[in-house]
Amino acid sequence: MAEKKQRFTTPIGEAKWAHVHKPKAPFAGAEDKGMKYMIDIVFDPKDPAWAKWGADLRAMSQGLKLPIKKEVDENDVPTGRLFVTFKTGEKYPPGVFDKYGKTIPDSVMIGNGSKARVAYTVNAYDGFGGGINLYLSAVQIVELVEYKGRTADAYGFEVEPAPAGAPPSSAASEPDLPF
Repeated sequence: MAEKKQRFTTPIGEAKWAHVHKPKAPFAGAEDKGMKYMIDIVFDPKDPAWAKWGADLRAMSQGLKLPIKKEVDENDVPTGRLFVTFKTGEKYPPGVFDKYGKTIPDSVMIGNGSKARVAYTVNAYDGFGGGINLYLSAVQIVELVEYKGRTADAYGFEVEPAPAGAPPSSAASEPDLPF
């Protein structure tokens, strides 16, 4: 019988790019990797809870490459924070819970900036010089920032009010184009 892996839990961090209800499709050219449930958790290295967790993770890795990366902003400038990506295959959907232990429904999209902790298992690998993966088991959202699609004005477009009774814009109403 296969050995059951020990499950661990992160301290609370900031969630980014949460694909926990619906798996994320692979990048073009990596289709053989399959879809993945995944979430990045961002930590402030000055946070004492993170420092302890990071030290425990480092000890557990036994000198193997750690999955901790430096966060960069939209201009590729380091922010001083660190992040860890947790992922698992599409056959293993993670549990997603609120701070009261209630399941968060699939209709609620976890947005960047949500405060979360992750339950995970550790897997060591030998390839590419060796390292450890952190497999996503479940996510607890302690403070939800629900993802909402951005509006046109959020992207900087000048927006005019639509005339009363005007139908929504659609490609079907455009004239035939010569190409």
